[in-house]
Amino acid sequence: MTNNPPVTPSGLNEFDLLNLDPDTLTPPESRLRDVTAARSIYDTLRKADEKSSSNRARTDAMFDGAPPYDQRVLHSTGQGNRTNLNFGEAQRYLDVSMSAYVDLYTSLDKLMHVKTQLGDPAARQDANDIIAEELTQMLREWPEFHSSYLRLCTEFTKHGVGVAYFEDPHNWNFRVCGLGDFLIPRQTPASEEYVEVACARRQYLLHELYAFIKNPEAAAKIGWDVEEVKRVIVKNARTSGRNGSNTYADWEVTQREMKNNDLYTGLENTTVQVVHMWVREFDGSVSLLMFAEESPKSFMFKQTSMFNKPEQAYVMFSYGVGTNGTYHSVRGLGHRIFNHVQTSNRIRCQMLDSAMMSGAVLIQTETQRALEDLSFTMYGPYSILSPNVKVIEKAAPNLTQNMVPALNDLQSQLAANVDLVSTYGNQSSPYRNQLQTEHDLAVSSRLTGSTINLFYSSWSRLLKEVVRRAVSSPRRNDRTKAFFARCAERGVTEQTIKSIDHNKTVAVKAIGAGSAANRLLALRELNQIAGSYDEVGRRNLIRDITSERVGRDLVDRYAPANPEPRMTVDAKIAMLENQAMQSGQPVTVLDSELHGMHLRVHNPLLQQLVAGIDSGEVDPMQALPLVEAIYNHCAEHLQYLSADPSAQAQLAESKQLMQIAQEVITNFNRKLQAEQRKAMEAGQAEGQQPQEGQPAGQSPTEMKMQEHQLKMQIAQQKAQIEMQIKQAKADQDLALRDAERALKLSGNATS
Repeated sequence: MTNNPPVTPSGLNEFDLLNLDPDTLTPPESRLRDVTAARSIYDTLRKADEKSSSNRARTDAMFDGAPPYDQRVLHSTGQGNRTNLNFGEAQRYLDVSMSAYVDLYTSLDKLMHVKTQLGDPAARQDANDIIAEELTQMLREWPEFHSSYLRLCTEFTKHGVGVAYFEDPHNWNFRVCGLGDFLIPRQTPASEEYVEVACARRQYLLHELYAFIKNPEAAAKIGWDVEEVKRVIVKNARTSGRNGSNTYADWEVTQREMKNNDLYTGLENTTVQVVHMWVREFDGSVSLLMFAEESPKSFMFKQTSMFNKPEQAYVMFSYGVGTNGTYHSVRGLGHRIFNHVQTSNRIRCQMLDSAMMSGAVLIQTETQRALEDLSFTMYGPYSILSPNVKVIEKAAPNLTQNMVPALNDLQSQLAANVDLVSTYGNQSSPYRNQLQTEHDLAVSSRLTGSTINLFYSSWSRLLKEVVRRAVSSPRRNDRTKAFFARCAERGVTEQTIKSIDHNKTVAVKAIGAGSAANRLLALRELNQIAGSYDEVGRRNLIRDITSERVGRDLVDRYAPANPEPRMTVDAKIAMLENQAMQSGQPVTVLDSELHGMHLRVHNPLLQQLVAGIDSGEVDPMQALPLVEAIYNHCAEHLQYLSADPSAQAQLAESKQLMQIAQEVITNFNRKLQAEQRKAMEAGQAEGQQPQEGQPAGQSPTEMKMQEHQLKMQIAQQKAQIEMQIKQAKADQDLALRDAERALKLSGNATS
């Protein structure tokens, strides 16, 4: 008596699946011995997926606008006139979800964070930012990136599982599908590490297959079975002329026709269904096999252990872990809302039928002949019915008491289940405080944090693999070459790029988790504590706020990433004014000038002179008139700048410098006056005349009065500047209060 070999949950013989030797149980080089076993596995997986495929098709039909009733059944039962509409509720929920996922990458300057390991640690951050920016640009320049990303998010959201896979070990361009095109054994735990075998069906045009073996010797070296590919092409090549009358007889004719008329031949013939199969080997690596879906003779392509680990071949996006932790138990948005939406569509259809029925006139005929002779005769304002007909009086149904409450309850349950639109708080009240308004705004269009985190977990692994391939692959396409060239122009060498620690590459998370409302609230809260950040943090916050208002493409127009201030024509004018004031010429301040730019140019000169006087490197007698001239000139600019609420940081910095300059001027004048008094007293004691430059006959009291007047002038100028600053701040606060009051009034009016 012989023991039967064990059978896997998918119905496959374990020895066939693992390709083990039944006697020694030793593992071979590959777990699949031939294309027959591979085709058997593929047929088994496809048959096991038939029920799930049917359920996905029903869900897709609901999202695509299929009505809730089968119209053929309605016609066959005499109900063809019933309302049978899909009101697009499911698609609306999907659009809300997709808008959040689109926001996850459109609102970001960089899609990923990278960490390099070469160079000075202080300079690595700049290199990391440059590499991440250029990698992001490389991805966004890929024409298929937007559509691939959207399809990945759609499969992930709609059905619960999305798949991104690679067809070779070098190219970073990934392809996307769902479980309908990516077949794996049932009861597979929700992790790539547990996927033993996976199949994906691809459609190839004939000229695409021919491109793989155009160089037979090179194709054979990398794993292509050239003869099998030729056989498949010849078998599927139906016509050789535009009239479609001839058939290709052999490879020579087919090859000649494809060389001479590649595009026409490829498009006129039927596509070839090719199965990609990934097999997990005993050492953890993944092999890639390709064979024709219809009557394969051998593998078209086979490369054992092409990928070192599963996530280098495919990355699974799972909408949770399901009921038992397997991929096929995961349910997406479509399954969660299917019954609710179908019931909602039926109720709305019945409401329309009832409304049309209540607006119609019911007429009952007494005989069949009366029904055939039914007619209306109009005599002026009167309408006369044919004989043997009577009008039936009826009461219109009250839909507000019957169907509307049930429909409203259904809508609230659906909203709570999908967690896209929340209805917290007393929505009927027209009076809402700021906290309630912000709370409703925060939850009006959001996804659950767990869903976003699940997506980011897989998205980080996919971006990690994309970065690894783009940086380390010896084969570079045009976009990869352009990436390295842009990095070199910005001072990042190829050695630095290749030193990236790929284990630390992660996806950048968008502020607000895909919700523009949440992002606005978060930035508003951060702006309230911006004073505690350093200069870099404040600059980044301003850039994020600006990007939220004008978009990522226009943010550099207002808040460039380069911390250096941008020079304008006023900067050149301010430099000329510095030269004029140094030569003793008076300079007038105009209200139309860019006062912040002028202060950025004048302040360094004033600071240099003040520091020179304090250190004794500059002669105070020569520098003081220039200091006073620049001081007065800057005071006028400061007066105009105080009306700009966005320049408070620069205003405080300039004000501090003005105070220092004022102290230097006051102290020097005091010292000068004290020396003059001392010299005058000494001259009077010796009977000498006042020296040249010293006021004659000026008593100490008069000198004190002059000093007091100078102090009063400086204090008056200071008081005027401070008063103007306070007035500007008061005007700004008043404007903000008026705006908030108007917003509250408009909110009450709309509610």
